[in-house]
Amino acid sequence: MAYFKINPIQYDKYTDMGMINVSADFYLNSGDAEYDLYLQQHYIFTPVIPKEGYPRQKEIEEAEYQWSNTIDYIVMSGCIISKDSKEDFYKEYSEYITFINEIKLYNEWRNALPHIWELNSFCNHAIQFEPDVSEEEILWCFEWALALAHQNYILNDLDCKWEGRLINQPYGYASRRAFFEGMKLIPKEKQSEYMQAEMLKVDKASARLPQIQDVDFTKAETIGEYRIK
Repeated sequence: MAYFKINPIQYDKYTDMGMINVSADFYLNSGDAEYDLYLQQHYIFTPVIPKEGYPRQKEIEEAEYQWSNTIDYIVMSGCIISKDSKEDFYKEYSEYITFINEIKLYNEWRNALPHIWELNSFCNHAIQFEPDVSEEEILWCFEWALALAHQNYILNDLDCKWEGRLINQPYGYASRRAFFEGMKLIPKEKQSEYMQAEMLKVDKASARLPQIQDVDFTKAETIGEYRIK
């Protein structure tokens, strides 16, 4: 049966807008629909990552963060870019150049590592949660997302869809971030009840994230390795 593994939560840019971002890798087992295709696509020669991880992890995460923020602003400006000209257009931005250089350094480091044959996940999926989310709710949501992802993988479409609609689309980060930064400039006594509730979520998310980081989901009593039936 298909199953997933929750990834360690090491970097989460959503806490500053009151959300917890969790990702998981999705896998298939022998007997699952399209398992043979899965083997062809995802049984690959892959590097052995050392326990200490990539030495420039913070740098590449910061570069990715800055570039994704810039993309949000480009989209918000109403700029329409053709698919064929995107790369040339992006080269005008220092954030893009920095991000590409960091990716190049990462690939050079990765390619120099020892390699082994490994069966990788067929999909990675991220979900944003409210800060008071329980571990059981996280597991349930990923079980549901796994079922959808497997169904759509069979259809050669890995967009997470339900009844034909895309679900769990990420917030436009730049606009949400600007909203919260704007609220911080307003004295608390002048904030609306809605603003105060949203700002309280930011504090709760910051406090909740380390607790979730400490959870070993593979040992959670409710799952073992959580599988759909």
